[in-house]
Amino acid sequence: MLFETRYFWARFTPAEPNQLRKLKDLFDRAQTRLVSSITLYEIMKLSVEKEGKDVADTRVKTVRSEFKVVNVDAEISSEAGILAARLRIPMADALIMATAKKMRVPCVTDDPHYSEVKRIWI
Repeated sequence: MLFETRYFWARFTPAEPNQLRKLKDLFDRAQTRLVSSITLYEIMKLSVEKEGKDVADTRVKTVRSEFKVVNVDAEISSEAGILAARLRIPMADALIMATAKKMRVPCVTDDPHYSEVKRIWI
């Protein structure tokens, strides 16, 4: 499974205890835990803006220790360009979705933009 930014944001800032249990269950069920390098960027940016660099560093370090990071390569960036143009979606979403397509894995998200891959809803 490829875990998208919204999964992590929900995990780091859960609205209710039941949501946190559901997110932990998804984590535990995943045989392969993947994360796009673009998601790391988004976690860093959002965390620095909302809670500061120390919190952001801790979050990114935790994610990197629990997930295999998939870097954007030429194949992913080309597919993302096609997806972004056709679906009119933000660049980050297109890059993350293209990563899921390349890896042939479902994407853990609550974002309706991810229409080109199997989704596991959070």
